[in-house]
Amino acid sequence: MNKQSASILKEIREAFTRGDQQKAHQLTSKNFNGLAAYEERDETPFRFGSFTTMGELYIETGLSEIRMKNYRRILSLDSAMAVVQFDKDGVQYRRKYFISYPDSVMVVEFSANQTGMQNLVLSYSPNTEAKSNMRADGANELLYTGVLDNNGMKFAFRIKAIAEGGTTTALNDRLIIKGADKVIFLLTADTDYKMNFDPDFKDPKIYVGNDPEQTTLSMMNQALSKGYEKLLANHKADYTALFDRVKLTLNPEITSPNLPTYRRLANYRQGQPDYRLEELYYQFGRYLLIASSRPGNLPANLQGLWHNNLDDPWRVDYHNNINIQMNYWPVCSTNLDECAQPLIDFIRGLVKPGEKTAQAYFAARGWTASISANIFGFTAPLSSEDMAWNLNPMASPWLATHIWEYYDYTRDKKFLKEVGYDLIKSSAQFTVDYLWHKPDGTYTAAPSTSPEHGMVDEGVTFAHAVAREILLDAIEASKTLNIDQKERK
Repeated sequence: MNKQSASILKEIREAFTRGDQQKAHQLTSKNFNGLAAYEERDETPFRFGSFTTMGELYIETGLSEIRMKNYRRILSLDSAMAVVQFDKDGVQYRRKYFISYPDSVMVVEFSANQTGMQNLVLSYSPNTEAKSNMRADGANELLYTGVLDNNGMKFAFRIKAIAEGGTTTALNDRLIIKGADKVIFLLTADTDYKMNFDPDFKDPKIYVGNDPEQTTLSMMNQALSKGYEKLLANHKADYTALFDRVKLTLNPEITSPNLPTYRRLANYRQGQPDYRLEELYYQFGRYLLIASSRPGNLPANLQGLWHNNLDDPWRVDYHNNINIQMNYWPVCSTNLDECAQPLIDFIRGLVKPGEKTAQAYFAARGWTASISANIFGFTAPLSSEDMAWNLNPMASPWLATHIWEYYDYTRDKKFLKEVGYDLIKSSAQFTVDYLWHKPDGTYTAAPSTSPEHGMVDEGVTFAHAVAREILLDAIEASKTLNIDQKERK
């Protein structure tokens, strides 16, 4: 995906020296893009890919909206529980939803205050970008397996219905429950994706790991052995250990109205103060980060984690020119250090391919990535010649500053020594080699752009700010570990 463009740097910098910014811009635009298309129409097969869904799950209840009342949708931030409840024809219905991270299972409970009221049909609409198969595993379980069309990634998910009373049947790709008192659905899902921090790019399966059909079976069996109450207890203990670390109270002497959130938001937009709403918004951000970024998983992308289309703008990727960084700005200051681990792992996965990009474009040591990256080690610029957004060599040093911030909050010297320092150091080395030592003795980031703003420049503030920050971080890290005095100087 990399062009071999390092030799053009001298010409670009000579153009800047002559004051010919137009020439510098033209040379950069022509040579400092990459070979990977960003739009599917531009490349067959389309290699960049998109974050997509496993399809959609439907549960028909047989209940119309006629005479339905007291309808409420609830998201409990302090327990990470979603609830839907309503009354119909004298019956109180309730649905509860939670996902237990330690058990890798989604749990859905359908209940009512009268017996025999659960008449449900569960069906699945597969992702049309995949080839999928369904089979029934007994009368109350469905297994869906599939393969994505574009990259062959395997996926699987299982759905098991546990009904109290009534009958349960698996028929024609559906689970049919009749006359049950209560129904609990368990869902487990997985892909065969495997993180790889040291990829051998000659191996076509460098990012392929476990068989998802087997991992989902293991998850399901373990969830079944624990039962609903234990799964709920595990979920709450795991979640509250993170969420309950931080309390925020603003102007406690001023009360706020007890209204639905949409009405509170409408009032707030009209200038009515609502400090409880501001507290709620703060904790909502923490909830989202806990729910979308946990150790062993991928980091939050442009949609966080939640996505309801086959594809969406910018492939729902990882934008390195502010978006992924912005997702993680609150992670340490809101006492969610564990939620930073997916970002750290993602950065580690960019280093080896990023070394090739650093060499190809800047003849530099260390590693770099450009505006967009993905989970398969993509680090090059995209094919567009629009450098107002496509040139961003300081994106990866900006990512690396998060490594130092994680240490600065946690003071985990073992992490800094074994993982963090090499990431910071190699990014700082790239920065040193990328900076242009001008004839007047100053250093400048050339060529560079301010992300999505304007022409190629011989040194924009954004690039200089990031360069200064990563170099200062590397200096402090080397002092902390008492190593690399020569590099530090």
